[in-house]
Amino acid sequence: MSALRDLGNEHFKAGAYKEAEQLYTEAIHSHSRSDPKVFANRSLTRIRLNDWPGAESDARKSLELYASPPFTSGKGAVAPPAAMKAHYYLAQALIAQRHVSEALTEGMTAYRMCLDNGDSSAELLSQFVLRAKQAQWQAKETGRLRELNADLRVIEELLEGRLQEDLKELQTRLADGELGQTGFEEERRILEKEAEDRRKRVRQGMSAEGKPEMQERNVPDHLIDSITFEIMHDPVITPSGASYERVGLLKHLRATGLDPLTREALSEKQLYPNVALRNACSDFLENNGWAVDY
Repeated sequence: MSALRDLGNEHFKAGAYKEAEQLYTEAIHSHSRSDPKVFANRSLTRIRLNDWPGAESDARKSLELYASPPFTSGKGAVAPPAAMKAHYYLAQALIAQRHVSEALTEGMTAYRMCLDNGDSSAELLSQFVLRAKQAQWQAKETGRLRELNADLRVIEELLEGRLQEDLKELQTRLADGELGQTGFEEERRILEKEAEDRRKRVRQGMSAEGKPEMQERNVPDHLIDSITFEIMHDPVITPSGASYERVGLLKHLRATGLDPLTREALSEKQLYPNVALRNACSDFLENNGWAVDY
């Protein structure tokens, strides 16, 4: 029953994503319409192919199946640990399509499931959630700055339009076989970095014109708790050297008893206040009142 899926897995591991996608599709049409793993696998394959709508659709279907018998037993039942991957794939597909708020929600769901189940992907998911939260904040900042300056709005919309045209042309070259997947990814990263650099230069130029309200606002990564993804107020440090907000970490320890990063046994007695970080957080919040909304 899983022969086509297994063959798809082999092609995926070899980097033959188009072939893997086709095999997963054949598996679904043949006998796996109710197998959430096949839809999750095809979702990841479509992520590799930058088919974001397809990846989103497959991830949603996988989660729909995981929420039904025999994977769950009735209303209010907890989703199985395997559903964590589908939540993460959905989050990746959504953020690529700029549905940032829902991507953050799905990423947080995957991250909490990861912590609850002692999965080794905690650090990877933590990085994704932080990136999604930063993207959400940046979207708010973009709205604020564009409200303050109509010229900025026009310039940035032109830059965004140019980027989308360049990406569309790049996608066409990939579809026509002019570029391989690796070359496509490299050129896409270059285009996005160039666009981001232009955007930063425009904003820096406008903030340098004696308009402090045009200064872009950001929260330093080291002040953000990697469990709650909020700015810390009472950080504590673990034996592994990582710091967390005390309340969030204690809640996690009551549930699992494990260090979120190393997965080793950890107790409250092993935690110590991180005074330097607490002072840094306090100073930042005192001088940047807007950050309470981060």
